[in-house]
Amino acid sequence: MSGEVATQATTTVSVDALFRPWEFGGVTLKNRVVMAPMTRSKSPGNVPGEDVAAYYRRRVEGGVGLIITEGTPPNKAGHSYPDVPAFYGEDALAGWKRVLEEVHGAGGVMIPQIWHVGSFRQKGMKPDPEIPGYGPSAVVHPAMAEQEGAQRSGADCCRMRIGPIRCARAAKTK
Repeated sequence: MSGEVATQATTTVSVDALFRPWEFGGVTLKNRVVMAPMTRSKSPGNVPGEDVAAYYRRRVEGGVGLIITEGTPPNKAGHSYPDVPAFYGEDALAGWKRVLEEVHGAGGVMIPQIWHVGSFRQKGMKPDPEIPGYGPSAVVHPAMAEQEGAQRSGADCCRMRIGPIRCARAAKTK
């Protein structure tokens, strides 16, 4: 590279648009600052408590326009990590209601990240060791490949009552 000089053009870009109100679906956000989901595992018994509500409220007070919650499993068959807040059951939903009251009280907007752990979950895992997991196909998570009975078929999904549409789709791929 002798004789060559590297040059870099400088461009000034305005970031003002990030801090102006913005229409998101049917909601007006105070800005375009979005808090990405971060799994925290801070909900004992899978129920978000006052500390979780305070955590998310502080994010709104700090200027976040939209919060995407940490991963929250929609049912026991999609759940396998301790202290991750559930998105099912009366206690967990009451906890999320309290979280939303805090977020909305601070002027924020929040949406859930629905998180299903798929084929990673296997029978014997919490929160309910009797419920086996299932994934989108018969492909088993590599960490679980050696476990007996780890694969799930479309028929298994039907027996676990995951819903008629998903069950029909799973059965068609068999």
